[in-house]
Amino acid sequence: MCGIIGYNGTDDAIPYLVEGIKNLEYRGYDSFGCAFDKGNSIVIKKDIGRVEDVINKYKLQNLHSNRGVFHTRWATTGSVTVENAHPIMDCTGRIAVAHNGIIENWTELKDSLHGHKFVSNTDTEVLSHLIEENMKGGNTVVDAVKTVFKKIKGSSSFVVLNRDSNELVAIKKGSPLVLGLAKNGIFISSDVPSFVKHTNRVIYLFDGDMAIIGKKHYKISNLISKKIKHNVSIANFSAKDADKGGYEHFMLKEIMEQPGLLKKLEMSDFGEILKIAPLLKTASGVYLVGAGTSFHAARLGARMFRENGINAIPVQGQDLITYKNVILPNDVFIIISQSGETADIITALPIIKANRKIGIINVEGSTLSRAVDILVSLNTGPEKSVASTKAFTLSAVYLTLIAAATAGTLENAISDLKLMNINMYNLLVPSVLAVIRSAAEKINRLDSIFFLGRDYNYIVAVEAALKMKEVAYIHAEAIDAATFKHGPIALVSDKTYAIAFVSGAIEKETLNNLQEVKARGCKIIGIANKPQDVFDIFIRTQDAGRFDFVMQAIIAQLLAYETARKKGLDIDHPKNLAKSVTTL
Repeated sequence: MCGIIGYNGTDDAIPYLVEGIKNLEYRGYDSFGCAFDKGNSIVIKKDIGRVEDVINKYKLQNLHSNRGVFHTRWATTGSVTVENAHPIMDCTGRIAVAHNGIIENWTELKDSLHGHKFVSNTDTEVLSHLIEENMKGGNTVVDAVKTVFKKIKGSSSFVVLNRDSNELVAIKKGSPLVLGLAKNGIFISSDVPSFVKHTNRVIYLFDGDMAIIGKKHYKISNLISKKIKHNVSIANFSAKDADKGGYEHFMLKEIMEQPGLLKKLEMSDFGEILKIAPLLKTASGVYLVGAGTSFHAARLGARMFRENGINAIPVQGQDLITYKNVILPNDVFIIISQSGETADIITALPIIKANRKIGIINVEGSTLSRAVDILVSLNTGPEKSVASTKAFTLSAVYLTLIAAATAGTLENAISDLKLMNINMYNLLVPSVLAVIRSAAEKINRLDSIFFLGRDYNYIVAVEAALKMKEVAYIHAEAIDAATFKHGPIALVSDKTYAIAFVSGAIEKETLNNLQEVKARGCKIIGIANKPQDVFDIFIRTQDAGRFDFVMQAIIAQLLAYETARKKGLDIDHPKNLAKSVTTL
């Protein structure tokens, strides 16, 4: 879950790499480091802390080189120390490696390297010493990297800077890597936003790919298969999509982008959805697979499918293996992922190799986007805040439209989508935002909050609780309002707050449950499209038919954001988290 960017070209690499690594910080921000070529030596600068601070410490903007690699780390193997920061060198100081992933057999490999001095306690350092060892007999760095690739186990992509070569060498194994073909040089990176300002011509690497990157040339060969073709693609977003656009935080920008994205969806072609519906109607079962926020979208989707007579099962990626003995040949799998690199799901792909797979994915060219038979691209643009917002909403909306198509009610669903888009203008108005900020003022000092709802409102409550935990660091537990009286109500006192989602056919039953909670002294923040006596604070949503959950989710996202803002937290970079979970 680290971020890597390298550049080799005729221009000064440092400005490109400084700019690029800042755009990759969402992938990890425990420590930052860089290695660049100074002709007769490789220079390494690294430290723990945020990218901007380390860049300023070393005044990197004043340095010059035509070739280098930068890395921002989310610690996996090895704690957060300067020594464990990447890039990591070999004994000779001729090889520097930046790595994303986990080498599962690193301890055995380390034990096999006699006479090498290790300065870190990371798995990554094994790579630099293995390359060094395999160059001793006169082999080139390319030969050595090929040999090392065959020895390592696990998901490990890395970029090698070698003092005695004019090229960078990169390996893609599990974690994402993409080439950017610019006018005066070539980029290698974990994600397109890091260089899209300079080129939108990209080549997404496949597992097993080795890329040799010169100043004006590149060569890609696959060390596993000779059948893979590497086409140049055009990235479907621009540089402005990757900046804050005047907002204080990326999270707020991405929340506020949702109305525009939903309007764009309303006017789109629904051909892919109509293509998917017959597959689901004839399937024995439909599994919706996701992790984290994407799993919550899967639960919403499964609920919509079941309502329309489809046997739908939401499954967390890591749990898919437990279904291997009941999966039928005619089962269809819908894979939901923002990054398209979710390790839990990628690892499970062999189990469903023979089954039809549909992807609802944001990053085109990602591993999962290339593993499915039909791809529904979310087209939300980059999502750089660690807490997912717009990808969750668009995933859930697409699933609802697909469910409607299976029931023959897609036109009605599109009408609801249009209604939602009209009423969205009344959702994010100053009066509603003021109430959200007032509610955040009430809860930002709490240690724990309950989120309550029934039916699909409960699933929204689960997602809302996750957002509160991620960005505001408040313990938040989502409980079905009907279940609350079966034990958890023992925790209620006059110091307790519950955030309740109320809408739909079970509104009356939900209000009855809230009365029980209220009677025990609990303060209730109600998120609904009309006030109720049981609410201590009322946050108004708007009618959106079957898409009521969208209105609720956006309010919940803003409430988590404002609560974190009241606490003065680093909203886009929550502690201990990174955006793309590419390790198991």
